[in-house]
Amino acid sequence: MIFCLFPQRVARCCQRALWFLTTVFLLLLSFTSAEASGAAAGQSMDFVLVHGDMAWCRADNNCPDWISAEGQIMADSPKKLQKLLKRLGGRKLPIIVSSPGGDVRAAMEMAYAIRKQKLAIAVGRTRSRDCPYAEPICSAARTKDGSIKGETFSLGAICFSACPLFFAGGAERVSSPFALLGVHQITTTYSEVRVQYRTEYEMVNGKRKILSKREVGRKFVGKHDTTKLDRRQTARLVDFLEEMGVDKSLVDLMLGTAPTSIHLIAQMDALKLRLTTELAAADQLVAARDCKGKQSIAECAARPPASPVVGE
Repeated sequence: MIFCLFPQRVARCCQRALWFLTTVFLLLLSFTSAEASGAAAGQSMDFVLVHGDMAWCRADNNCPDWISAEGQIMADSPKKLQKLLKRLGGRKLPIIVSSPGGDVRAAMEMAYAIRKQKLAIAVGRTRSRDCPYAEPICSAARTKDGSIKGETFSLGAICFSACPLFFAGGAERVSSPFALLGVHQITTTYSEVRVQYRTEYEMVNGKRKILSKREVGRKFVGKHDTTKLDRRQTARLVDFLEEMGVDKSLVDLMLGTAPTSIHLIAQMDALKLRLTTELAAADQLVAARDCKGKQSIAECAARPPASPVVGE
């Protein structure tokens, strides 16, 4: 409906359009990572406080604690991690991680969170003696507060795709030769949404002047994936790695590996890339306490043989 607001003013004759509907397309960017071997269907990352239950410290009830982080990195993973860290009240416990990857933004957010608290991290897994072999962490092993008693192991642990970005946040970062670190291309998913607006405007001296604009509906119309990163995304990734102290050439390894594959990073290569900070394993990291000066994790974790325990 169009009418003249000021018919007496010919020089400034205005037209007003009411309830004019416009439709636009928005591209909503989800910066996520494609997973290999159907990992997208995996369980979301679970953060569990673990009380050590190893033979070498069980008799003295002097086992270390750590945080188990296993599963796919989801958008809500940073909140879960922050919730546990808040509950721990500043305790600097190491993190033992095993993950096929997941949400890149979430991985980077968690990296910043653990770097802020100067937490160490290792690629590894946690097993409770109260759980079956096929399910190392089971509901039967959990106490009322959600924690478990367990021990670490490296064989079969993985940190793929977006996981190395989370891993990069550790103040100290280690991975055993029996655990796997790997990267591939980031897949960016663009979701196309049709948004409908109700716009009110008037014509002043031949020019349209918007008076109000209100969204009245939106509809998902499709999505598409791409492994191409624009200049801004690549720069953000490089800046992140440099901030974490990791060689930016890791980005080249990522971009050069198809999302359906994984570029496995050998232990010595990870050290050269500064993705890891020294040669050590998950069990050594959790055992390393009260390190002095430039003492390595392996040296700090050295311990005397466990005393025989009656009944074992």
